[in-house]
Amino acid sequence: MTTRFRISASLFSARFFARPVAATALLVAMGGCTSPRDGSLEEFARWHEGARAQAQAGALSWSELYKQSFDRLTALPPSLQQDTRLENTVLLLSTARKYEANEITAQQFALEREHIETQLQARLR
Repeated sequence: MTTRFRISASLFSARFFARPVAATALLVAMGGCTSPRDGSLEEFARWHEGARAQAQAGALSWSELYKQSFDRLTALPPSLQQDTRLENTVLLLSTARKYEANEITAQQFALEREHIETQLQARLR
């Protein structure tokens, strides 16, 4: 049976496939490595958990926690996760300042904080 389409043998030459194969190999090799960004965000998350525990215990003000979080996040390499965390940190800082200025109650602050943190976790998935 004869096919209607003929594919030129030159399309399958080593020269044609050399660049895409090399690029694919490079991407696969890099995919196995952990980027510095991942380690930085993990380090931030560990710090944040400790600082959050201090804020819950009253050893650190909530606004100071979120101010320090903002400063640490802006020092990290840019990433989508960093952007998402920064957006939420700004919201949390604003809410904490309202609470500390007695503009909202402790219960309102806890509810708002929980809502913002839940949204953050959903966006990071």
